[in-house]
Amino acid sequence: MNDLWRKEILALEKDDDTFIKEWLRAQYAERNNDYEAIGNSFHKWIRDNHQRLKINTSTDYEQFISNFSFFAKIYRKIRHAEKNFSEVTKYIFYNAQLTFTMQTQMLMAPICPEDDGATVIQKINLTARFIDLMINAKVTNNKRVERNNIESYVSNLTRDIRHLSVDELKNKLKQHFDDLDYNDAAAFHKLRLNQFTRKYIRNVLARITSFIEEHTSGTPRYVEYMTSSKNPYEIEHIICDHFERFTNDFADKNEFDYWRDSIGALLILRKTINASLGDSDYIQKLVKYCSTDGNIYAASLGKQTYQNNPGFKKFIDENNLSFEPFDKFGKEEIPRRIDVVIQLVNLIWNTKEFQ
Repeated sequence: MNDLWRKEILALEKDDDTFIKEWLRAQYAERNNDYEAIGNSFHKWIRDNHQRLKINTSTDYEQFISNFSFFAKIYRKIRHAEKNFSEVTKYIFYNAQLTFTMQTQMLMAPICPEDDGATVIQKINLTARFIDLMINAKVTNNKRVERNNIESYVSNLTRDIRHLSVDELKNKLKQHFDDLDYNDAAAFHKLRLNQFTRKYIRNVLARITSFIEEHTSGTPRYVEYMTSSKNPYEIEHIICDHFERFTNDFADKNEFDYWRDSIGALLILRKTINASLGDSDYIQKLVKYCSTDGNIYAASLGKQTYQNNPGFKKFIDENNLSFEPFDKFGKEEIPRRIDVVIQLVNLIWNTKEFQ
């Protein structure tokens, strides 16, 4: 068994310490101070807690090392899924794009050493889906999800879902999401672009745009939107930063800035396209939005998209969406666009997997 231990450690390479900490937290930690103690010195924590870990005999030790090997393989699969998009494990990838650092601990918590491969994947995906929903619910309400802000919440949840069956896990995760008491309509009507929300809004725009593409052209581009480095994508303001052009719409600069940064007044576009649009007026921008340089969500602002894209029209009708084109874009149009965002959010972020 010692050879097995060494083999798994070598496979983990630089991630070995991280894996051991996440594994111990996921499977064994009972008190909140355990999580910190494991992070500081997991070797000492194991020695101090060998009774709780049931490492008393040579047989116990062999079982402990066998479990170590089992979870090391799962850890490597999770790490691979975080870096490589797959439809099967897409929520793990989504969460990784938002650098949620406590994902692995939560994903390993419900898994039992006796689980077969299919059950492991099902439990991981259900938990990753909950994380996806939880992040969206918290950040759109301007609540932070960094480790120092959410560690206690995650630790309690980790213990609550530990070693559950698939059905038990579904029920528990649904309960935890319901406990968040999330109102997406209220959250998205208030959601504005700022330093904190920027990466999350970029993710929302990428998910929304890719979702429409998936159901119209069959070619979602989320990975491209989030990971492209040669010509990256960035957030585009539909309204240019010139208050003096909008004095009929907005009472003052503060109101102008408030609405300009609304989720309903934002798109995701390539950086080069965004830069080329500069201070252009809406009508000039619309030409670019509706060209091959844009995307379906940006193009939905223009009339020709509804005339020349039967797949898009079918998508709208099937999902009862209130998409509409705009000849102008200002304070009156933004709330209507927010309503469309909320409708798409309801399609993308929901608890159907927990039913």
